[in-house]
Amino acid sequence: MAKPSAFSLWFAGAAGGLIGGSAVGVAEAGWVLTSTTPSEYQAVLYGAVIYGVIGSILGAGIGFANVVLGALGRERGPGPALGWCFGFFGTMSALGLVIIRYILNKQWYMEAGVPMTTTLGVAGALGAFSLVGIWLGRNLLTKTPLRVLPAPKGTFAVWGAGTALTWMLSLAPAPGAVGAEVPHHPQEGVGPRPNVILFHMDALRVDALGVYSGDAAASPNLDAFAKDAVVFEQNITAASWTRASTASLFTSLSPSSHACETKDSALSPDVVTLAEALAGANYATSGFPNNANVTGALGFGQGFDWYPYLPEYPLGAKESSYSLSMYSLARKVYAKISTKKRVEDYYMPAETQLARASSWIDAQGADRWFTYIHIMEAHDPYFSHPITGEAYGRAEFPNPDPALKEHLHDLYRGEVKHADEEMGRFFAQLKADGLYDNALIIVTADHGEEFFEHGGWWHGTTLYDEQVHVPLLVKLPNNARAGTRVPWQVREIDIAATIADVAGVPKPETWDGETLFADDFDQQLAVTLPPPPADAEGAAGAEVVAAAPPWTAPSWWQLPSSRAALSEQDFEGYDLQSLRADGKKLIQANRVPAANDRKQPPEAFYDLTVDAGEQAPLTGDASVEGMRARLQESVDIARAKGVGAVIANMSDADRARLIQLGYLQGEDAEKK
Repeated sequence: MAKPSAFSLWFAGAAGGLIGGSAVGVAEAGWVLTSTTPSEYQAVLYGAVIYGVIGSILGAGIGFANVVLGALGRERGPGPALGWCFGFFGTMSALGLVIIRYILNKQWYMEAGVPMTTTLGVAGALGAFSLVGIWLGRNLLTKTPLRVLPAPKGTFAVWGAGTALTWMLSLAPAPGAVGAEVPHHPQEGVGPRPNVILFHMDALRVDALGVYSGDAAASPNLDAFAKDAVVFEQNITAASWTRASTASLFTSLSPSSHACETKDSALSPDVVTLAEALAGANYATSGFPNNANVTGALGFGQGFDWYPYLPEYPLGAKESSYSLSMYSLARKVYAKISTKKRVEDYYMPAETQLARASSWIDAQGADRWFTYIHIMEAHDPYFSHPITGEAYGRAEFPNPDPALKEHLHDLYRGEVKHADEEMGRFFAQLKADGLYDNALIIVTADHGEEFFEHGGWWHGTTLYDEQVHVPLLVKLPNNARAGTRVPWQVREIDIAATIADVAGVPKPETWDGETLFADDFDQQLAVTLPPPPADAEGAAGAEVVAAAPPWTAPSWWQLPSSRAALSEQDFEGYDLQSLRADGKKLIQANRVPAANDRKQPPEAFYDLTVDAGEQAPLTGDASVEGMRARLQESVDIARAKGVGAVIANMSDADRARLIQLGYLQGEDAEKK
């Protein structure tokens, strides 16, 4: 028997690695696709191609070893059939060990690391599998038609045919595809109701807008919009991180009631959402989420006809491919060699979100509709504008140097300014299309952002006002009450109830919020406005007018319309509750993690009438007992009507996206 050539031995190993790598990739893709409801099947094609390339590289190394063994063993060295088996099973075992450990670490050991005993057990099982496979495979590759595999034509024919099949499968419609079924709502029952637009400006502080801060350059377009709207000066969110706060916005419930308040929770199907209420009244409904915390996979798509979460993934991947372990490795390598950050690697820019919403609105024609638009510019990472690649985010910089405070705040303001410019264009288009005047348009935020006011950064770890006091601008149909400023305190949970009220839709019985425009709204507003000057010729007389004391408008805590605001937090070990009412604020920290401890006291009580920045907690104040009882009662009532937590079934793609945004920790949180 002629001794096999060095090339045939080397190629046999590389060819076995190519087929073995593809087989592992397709197997992992199958696991990914069957563990969730996929929106597409691209993972099988990525698995076949990327894993095949990686496998061929590993197999080439095994092929080189085959050449060395052949040279040393003369005629006894491995032939092409045995060399192909070495490449095939060696690659499968190596990749299999990496992937199995990756899955075990994420699913069973919660990223705490796989014990060495488990790793050795998996390695032993794979080794035994390989030995049996090599013994059987050598006979199959010498005594059956499979003997064509070690040759170039055979390998490329099999790999090409398999790749073609995976490509065709990747194009097949998937059960979770966006827009697979878009119901039509009969519009006869809608009548003259207004169209509704709800803007959610993620991480937007109340003082980031000029209409609140007085800075005319901060947000000129939103300030102009505010002249057509009602400006609520004291709007308090239910939580200071996106998932819990948005759940309260959608359900008009406190976090203890909707139970979607932790990182592993999803929105229960038992709640009634704003979109469900409007869809039930025959509104066409759409949402454009822009944060992996509020996707349809976490239950936030309830009631929406169209609710696509469409981020961009590096290297042309889609969500299913993003979940592959080797794609994760390729993404990390790409991130390390990339010199500039891209906005799209974190979220979709405002212009993209608004363009998607505009296209959907255009498609509705004369139908009545509701759309939710999520804008992420104010959320970290803060990019410089124009985009240069400079960006600062929580994942890479969890505790920035305090010396960077002003620079980070300037970048943040620049992000707000960019979003403001894009929203100005959007409003102009609505006006040009004749859709602006009759619409109910609301601009608000899920939470604010901290810039070291209390020794920390970002959001989600405190309930101070920089994180829970956010803007609320409500433009009523036909610009009713345009330019009105409302001084009394309102709550995030009142927004859904207000939309239902203005749209003429019955408020679901489960909602706790109340409309912002109660029957006595104008009477309460009149209390806060200065009285008209007395007529000098009238009964009062000039002397009485001159002698009258200066009129002082009541502050928000003095008005009967002010609503006590409960905020709650269960995030990264920070278990917090607060009640803001009557000019006072009580914050209780029941559990704070030892790591990265914000040094928050178990209880802090503030008089906001003299300490709006919450820098000097009161001690020994007699009113704290009453506030403590009110806070406990509010929490007890919220928990009593709770729907029960639902555990989130989050894809690896969404999990990685949350790591990028700093919401999750783990091996992917390393600096990129």
